[in-house]
Amino acid sequence: MKYCPYCGVRQDIDLRQVNFHDLGEDEKLPCPVCTTPLRVIEIDIEPKLRIERCNTCLGMFFNPGELEALLDSQTNPLVWLDRVQLNQLAEEFAHDPEVVYRKCPMCAERMSRLNFGGRSGVILDSCGTHGVWMEGSELRRLMEWWHAGGRLIYQQHEAERAKQLYGHSDGAKWRRLDGSGGLSDIGTWGPPAEASDKVALWVAALALVARFLMR
Repeated sequence: MKYCPYCGVRQDIDLRQVNFHDLGEDEKLPCPVCTTPLRVIEIDIEPKLRIERCNTCLGMFFNPGELEALLDSQTNPLVWLDRVQLNQLAEEFAHDPEVVYRKCPMCAERMSRLNFGGRSGVILDSCGTHGVWMEGSELRRLMEWWHAGGRLIYQQHEAERAKQLYGHSDGAKWRRLDGSGGLSDIGTWGPPAEASDKVALWVAALALVARFLMR
């Protein structure tokens, strides 16, 4: 529950299982929702991750790439897809929030609205230069989606975006690591295994194993 049914206080459910340290207030960065100064917190993953957070509404601001790094650190490193759970999450996340274009805490420019991964159902406020703003309780939702196969969907979405922007097809198509084709309900996935991609695939696999062993 977002709020305690007895006292009405908003509950901290996003970082309940994440170790972090509060490094203090940054008066230069106002919260996009309630304008109070954001606080800098350091999340205990490798490498260390510093993000900005509001202690009132519990929203968080991530610089480019930080949100994906946090999601990777809190979920299984293997990429798999569970359509049943993804459909259940889609029903739970379905809502029509009020459309508000918030200001980036760093540059004060209006941010655009972004459906993370194209299909997650979690709407973020995005500054093309400085990062994304996430409202309180949305991180928990993204972790569930990422774990159920959202990571694969995100990778495919980003590959398609890169193809549209730069005209490259590398990484736009994915295959199962067991060599079979097609998209199934549950499976382990990775990038194409053409000769030019094999080195990158092995490097990525070794990095995932190292991260898992260091936990």
